[in-house]
Amino acid sequence: MCNIAFHTKQKIFLLVIVLSYTGVSFCQQSAIVPQPVKLITSSTDKDKFILKKDCSIISDQDFLTEAKILFDFFERATGLSLKVGGVKDTLLKGEKIVLKKDTVVVLPEEGYILDVTGKGIQIRAKGSAGIYYGCMSLIQALAYAERLGGYFIPAMQIVDYPRFTWRGLMLDCSRTFISLEYLKKTIDRMSFYKLNTLHLHLTDDQGWRLQIEEYPLLTSKGSFFDPRYNEPKEFEGFYSQRDIRELIRYAKERHVQIVPEIEVPGHSHAALYAYPELSCSGEITPVFPFFAGPNMTENDVFCAGNGDTYPFFKSVIKGVTNIFPSPYIHLGGDEVGEKAWKDCKKCNSLMISKNLGTKSELQGYVMNRVGEYVTAAGKRPIGWDEVFHTGVGKEWIIMIWRQSDRGLNAVKAGYDVILTPHTNLYFDFDYNRTSTEKVYSFEPIPDGLSFEEEKHYLGIQGSFWNHIDRTLAKTDFQLYPRLLALSERSWSEKSVTDYDNFRKRLAAHRFWFDYFEINDSGRYWNVIR
Repeated sequence: MCNIAFHTKQKIFLLVIVLSYTGVSFCQQSAIVPQPVKLITSSTDKDKFILKKDCSIISDQDFLTEAKILFDFFERATGLSLKVGGVKDTLLKGEKIVLKKDTVVVLPEEGYILDVTGKGIQIRAKGSAGIYYGCMSLIQALAYAERLGGYFIPAMQIVDYPRFTWRGLMLDCSRTFISLEYLKKTIDRMSFYKLNTLHLHLTDDQGWRLQIEEYPLLTSKGSFFDPRYNEPKEFEGFYSQRDIRELIRYAKERHVQIVPEIEVPGHSHAALYAYPELSCSGEITPVFPFFAGPNMTENDVFCAGNGDTYPFFKSVIKGVTNIFPSPYIHLGGDEVGEKAWKDCKKCNSLMISKNLGTKSELQGYVMNRVGEYVTAAGKRPIGWDEVFHTGVGKEWIIMIWRQSDRGLNAVKAGYDVILTPHTNLYFDFDYNRTSTEKVYSFEPIPDGLSFEEEKHYLGIQGSFWNHIDRTLAKTDFQLYPRLLALSERSWSEKSVTDYDNFRKRLAAHRFWFDYFEINDSGRYWNVIR
């Protein structure tokens, strides 16, 4: 939604920022988050790029989407409607912001170079992701000064690229349904801070949220709470395939990949309520809110010895791969109870026939079979760190949430890992337990590893389980400003560890919290937690 009136009520705040820079080098005061790899600035007035109504955005053909997004930012933040055109558009006058493809520049795929002078702005990159991130840094540098006649960008040169390829956020859409509108807002916010992966936890005990045409009961029965619990309607429901395709389109424009998670074989009460014949007992109670039932039904697992379990997952994975272009599918695998399998004749018969000595090995058998459906589609399966102990293949990526060794054992064994430890990066915990500083202080890679071992660390993500804070306002409160600390930890160099510097830059982002309509954003600035 474009709210042109936004700029009129925010000029004072941007003016305060500018006044705070007086007599101080922008090199010290730049408020860009995450902190760029290299930043050189000038604080003289003649070097500033003054935004005027006759300025234009000139873009290579490949970057017209990024040019339009940049136009929208400037229009809503400043009220200025800049002209947008191609490199051959000779009719555009005034100073120019140029988005330029550079196939020679030696930078990673998402890297960019941003040059700002009083005469013009140029953003160069190999591809559209780098151009997009250069645009986000440019927008974050926006300031306002009456003596300069309005909005300006300080002179600077930035050379920037990310430390990790996976810079993510997990949202739990199962325990409480999250609207498509909120997911789009989240994509806007996270991409602004150069996070590039939205991991959607789509299935769990509290709901199956993705339409699978071959199994319609998954959503007609499995996405709604039993009426006896009188749950708010906005807490339940599902995404149609059309919804997801629209979300993927929206995310792609902002260089965010959406990674779906389908829980296998546990955390499956909702799916088994829809199709109880796939459980060990054949009897599954209706879907319940997390705190109204047994919380996690660890023993409501898919029957490993039921021959119909595997065609079910084959069809589900086929449906998921047809919808999601992501090269990854998360298959869960955490907190799988053993009682149901222990008491099941079919499961025990399978263990004997496959020479499986433990229930962990039985889980590994299930994970590997379902994982084969993922790899057959040309994608990689991801599993929570429990699957590392079940014997899954090296094609699996291990997502670390429990292990205090930061995935070291998995890396030493040759697995790729993504870190989201509950000790530092679970955003459902309150700020007393997991402060913004604690998020910021997390260093993913242990010392003493070889270069080849370090390459197994794909990245990090914050995870938000929404069984406690279920409204959107409370979700915002839990995510922000911790998400910005995560952004800097996942993008900036390892040497960037000055939390006091981060806090000073964070203060400038009150403007952007208001811009993105983060709920109750005024509460963040009493104390930056």
